[in-house]
Amino acid sequence: MSNKNISILFTGQGSQYPTMGLELIEKFDWIKERYQISSDLLGFDVIKIQSDPNKINLTEFSQPLIFIYSSILIDLFKEIHKEIIKNNKIYLAGHSLGEYLALYFSNTLNFEEMLKLVALRGKAMSKVSNPDKYGMYAILTKTKIDAKIFTDKVYLANINSINQVVICGEKKNLEDFKLDNPIGKYIPLKVSAPFHSPIMKESSEIFLEKAKIFSFKKSNYDLLSNHKLTNYKNIELEDYANQLSKQILSTVEWTDIINYFISKEVNNFFEIGPKKTLLNFLPKNENIITCPFCSYEDINNYV
Repeated sequence: MSNKNISILFTGQGSQYPTMGLELIEKFDWIKERYQISSDLLGFDVIKIQSDPNKINLTEFSQPLIFIYSSILIDLFKEIHKEIIKNNKIYLAGHSLGEYLALYFSNTLNFEEMLKLVALRGKAMSKVSNPDKYGMYAILTKTKIDAKIFTDKVYLANINSINQVVICGEKKNLEDFKLDNPIGKYIPLKVSAPFHSPIMKESSEIFLEKAKIFSFKKSNYDLLSNHKLTNYKNIELEDYANQLSKQILSTVEWTDIINYFISKEVNNFFEIGPKKTLLNFLPKNENIITCPFCSYEDINNYV
């Protein structure tokens, strides 16, 4: 690959599935060891929880499970494609939980410390979990949504593309909003809390209080946060935990992140995570080249 500007994107919650990583445990001893270390650190059998349909989609479990598998993909990518990383300008961003994977890629914390931080985030966010009370909807639309339609009861959680946003709030308020605003197709998401909204304030505060003890290292790359596109490379280390705390309750400004990368003449976009998700949000442009890395085969076969 000739020198290019490359953006590596990292998938967030919702990309998990029961068998992720299982084939790699028998292939690599270090991966088998990583799963054992993870189980010991988290206090539960990771593989067992991952195969339990009643547990895998719960925030406190799904976030560390996604992180473990994605961290393996990251380490495989960095080992197999050293030259890509060495010879190209790399920009990083992760969607929600994926921001922690971007930070892991950038060596701000080692695996064990980042897993502890992710587990802390999952537990803090689960404090607001109540599937009977709260909900989230993705809205698929062909027209730009006017931000004025949102109230103090229905929140804009993610701006994923010009054709998709995600809203959240109490279920009764969401249903009223749907009736009053027939602006597109509403798709309910399998979540139990109103992520990335002011309702997550308590979770954000719980997370920050405990996250202050982590000793981050400076990001090696331009790494944009979901919150106000803050570049971790440009902030003080003591501000990393605060930035992650704000990210929990603020809108994911994904479209702005992608537009920023494109303004930097990035036209090669990679995605690392259990499933191809974020590449689907990219604008239709014949100059944009995409590649998902969701498995060992994806990474090993890439030329």
